[in-house]
This record gives sequence, structure tokens and C-alpha cells, in this order.
Amino acid sequence: MRIGAAALAAAGLAAPWLLGTFWISLVTQMLIFGLLALSVDLLTGHTGILPMGHAGFFAVAAYATAILEVRHAQGFWISAGGGVLVAVLLALVFGLAVRTSGVYFILLTIALGHIVWGVAMRWTTFTGGENGVSNVPPPAVAGARFADLSVYYYLVLAVVLACGLLYRQLIRSPFGLALRGIRESESRMRSLGYNVFAHKYVAFVISGGLAGVAGVLYAYWNRFVSPAAATFHASAEAVLMGILGGSGTILGPFLGAAIILGIRNWVSAYIGWWTAVMGVVFIVTVLHAPDGLLGAARKWRARARSASAPAAPPAALTGASIRRGPR
Repeated sequence: MRIGAAALAAAGLAAPWLLGTFWISLVTQMLIFGLLALSVDLLTGHTGILPMGHAGFFAVAAYATAILEVRHAQGFWISAGGGVLVAVLLALVFGLAVRTSGVYFILLTIALGHIVWGVAMRWTTFTGGENGVSNVPPPAVAGARFADLSVYYYLVLAVVLACGLLYRQLIRSPFGLALRGIRESESRMRSLGYNVFAHKYVAFVISGGLAGVAGVLYAYWNRFVSPAAATFHASAEAVLMGILGGSGTILGPFLGAAIILGIRNWVSAYIGWWTAVMGVVFIVTVLHAPDGLLGAARKWRARARSASAPAAPPAALTGASIRRGPR
């Protein structure tokens, strides 16, 4: 495990020297959308609820950052902080949806996501409508301007790693254990004295804030924000990324993002029916790896270990049976 983590870290640090501009841009995009998928997986993989409108938090953070930078010439810290703050405030409002459950929660989050998309599309004097907000300047942190894509990649990598470490601490904390208990049985957690609504609400707000961080990174990477960032399609893809890679894990959402964005941006250059390829990938995963690719890898390793382990001696040949002898 540690060797694999070290190999991933080394590959991440060396990527700008090994890859061209296209691939660096694609890997940066994978990190950003992997972080969005990770925010969704806090609810799907650990809390047991399925949000379908998380692109709303992603989009409002991106819009807030872009507007503060382009129209008000604010610096990175104010613009980025403002973007995350707006996402958290929106999550505080939308988080009341956790009072519902099942299909009603799913439908309510879809409706909330459509509200964000509708505002972004129709409030043209503020959001620019279909034209969006363009010409977002590169971020400047501590006097250093991350104008070059390879340099900005390192900023994204650092933010994603920091969020991943904090996320790891969160899910291993008593709060994270309580979330998994709620996922398994809400009624049992209530009988044990846990405030289920409060735990789900806080998890929803944290998830919205994490999606906001991804939205801020997206605004600086794309240099342009439009209503496309708030569509239902974006929310659904974030859910699928987590399921495909392995729900309930940290690396799974990033693996899912790499596969989906790789198919869309690379395979589509060679195959015109790349959407069919993506559909086949999802079908095969659901049928043969319902726990995601990382879950399937864990099962394969467990089978390999059990197959290589020495078989236990038959009960009739153990020392105790030999001493007892036949009756």
C-alpha cells in the first residue's frame, strides 16, 4: 500500500516532465473532477444517500471565483475563498433536503441542481447567460503567478492532496464511523442516541464545500465558466465516477474520473461512437464489479492470497484426533 502511494506521488510530481501539454491539461482535469466525485462519494459511499445535484455547488463556486476575479479584480485568496464560501452557504440551504430519504431525496437534489442551472442560464446580467464569464486570469499565490499550465498543475495537485488527507482523517474519525453506521441502519443509530439528521446535514455541507473547492480549481483551469458546469449531466457523471472507480474509497473517484475523462477526451479522437464505449464500460462494471474497479481488485487479491495459502490439514489427521484414537 505504501509502495503504491509512493509510486503515485512520484508519478504525479514527474508528470509535467514526462507528458505533453494535452496530457497535462487532461490530468489536471481528472484531478479536479476526481475531487468533485470524492465530494459526492462522502454521501454515497459513507452516508448512504445519493445526491444528484452536486454540480450546483461546483458551478456556484466557479462563478463566484470568476466574477470576483474578472469584474472586481480581487486576488486569489479573496476570489477562491469567496467561491468556497458561496458553495458552503448554498449547501447550508440545500442540505435541508436530508430530511427526506430514498427517491424523494434524489428528486429534490435534482430539482435544486436545476435551480442553479436555471439561474446561471437566465440571469444574464450577472452570470452572462450562455456566454458565461470568460478571461479568468491565472491565480497568483504569494507573489507567484500560475500562468503556465504545468505550474498550475502543481497547485491543483497540492490542493487535491491536502483535501484527500483531510478527507481521510474525516472518514476515520468518530464522525466518519457514525456516517457509516447511518448508511447501514438509520434506525439503529437513532436507537443508540445519534442525531441522524445532524450527521447527514453536516456531511452534506462538508460535501458541498469540497465540491466548491473543485469548482474554484475548475474556474482557474478553464478560464471560463458557463451554465454547462451546472447541468444534470455533470452531477450524474460525478456520481458515476465514484461508482466506477470504487465507492467508499479515496482513490476510487479519481480512478473513475480518469476513465470517464480519458474516454471522452482521448478515445473520442479515434472512435466516433465513444459514448457507446462508455456505456459498455458502465454495464460491464455494474455486472462484474458492483463494488467498482478498486473493489474488484481487492476481491482478486483476497482470492489470490487464499489460493496461495497452505491448506489446513484434514481434521482426521490432527494431533488431537491421533491421540484420541478411534472410538
